Amino acid sequence: MALGRLRLILAVLAAIGLPVLASGCAFESQIAIQLLGGAPVVVKQSTKLDVTPQRARGTTTRAGQVVRIDCSITGIYDVDDPTGPAVLVQLYVVHLRTRPLPRGTSYQLDCAGPVIVELPTDASDIQATATDASGLRTALPVQAPLSAIALAFGKRLRAEPGMQFAVVGQSSLSAGSYTVDLAFSLLAARTFREKVVHTALVSCGRSKYVQPIRPLVTNMRRTRALTLQPSANETSVFVPHLFGGIRAYGQATRTLSCAR
Repeated sequence: MALGRLRLILAVLAAIGLPVLASGCAFESQIAIQLLGGAPVVVKQSTKLDVTPQRARGTTTRAGQVVRIDCSITGIYDVDDPTGPAVLVQLYVVHLRTRPLPRGTSYQLDCAGPVIVELPTDASDIQATATDASGLRTALPVQAPLSAIALAFGKRLRAEPGMQFAVVGQSSLSAGSYTVDLAFSLLAARTFREKVVHTALVSCGRSKYVQPIRPLVTNMRRTRALTLQPSANETSVFVPHLFGGIRAYGQATRTLSCAR
C-alpha cells in the first residue's frame, strides 16, 4: 500500500458551560528535506500547514466547575490497494479535562500549541519561518536548545541521550495556508533521526505547560522517529499513519493540572 497525502486536523470542541470551538492545523504528509551545503552543513525542512487558530479562555464561574476540551487529529490518506485508489481516514480524539476547580480560576487552552522537535545535540542555529499564500514570511519563535519541557503534575518531557529539543511556536499565525521551513546547521552531512510532538498549550490557575497530543506521550522513547538523509537534491519523507492498520478511530482521556 503506497502512502499518498496526509492531512492532520487539530479541532477543539468545548464541553458544557463553554462555547463550541473549531480550531487547529492541517498538515501535508510529505516533509521536503534538502542539504544546502556549507561548513557546517545547513539542513532545510519544509512542510505545508493550514492554520485555523482558536483558543478557549475564561474564568470559572462556580465552585467545582470542570473545564473540558477535546483535541482531535484527523489523518486523511490517499492510498493504493488492489482495487485501485482509496482514502483511509483516521480520527484520534484526546479528551482533556480538569479536576473540579474553585470559582474564579482562570484558564486558557489552545489545541494548536507549540511543536516540539527532537534533534541531534550538534544541531545549531535553529530557525523556523512560515510563508503564507501571498509570499509574506513570518519568523516563528524557537526555543533551543532545551533538555526538558514542563508537563502536567510537575512532570517533564526529557530529550533522549544525544538529542535536544527545539520548541517552535505557532500561536502568532493567523488563519490561512503556509509553507513552514525549519532550518538548522549540523557539524557534518549525515543521516540522522528526528522526532516531532504536536501539543496543546495549557494555562490553568498557576500552572502553565504543554500537553502532548500527537503522539500522546510523556516519554520520548515512545515516539516514532523519522530517519532523514538529506542531500543536495530535495527529497521527501512521509509522516506515518496515526495508528497502525486500517483502524479508523482512537481516543484517550487526560486530566489537566491547575495549581491554585
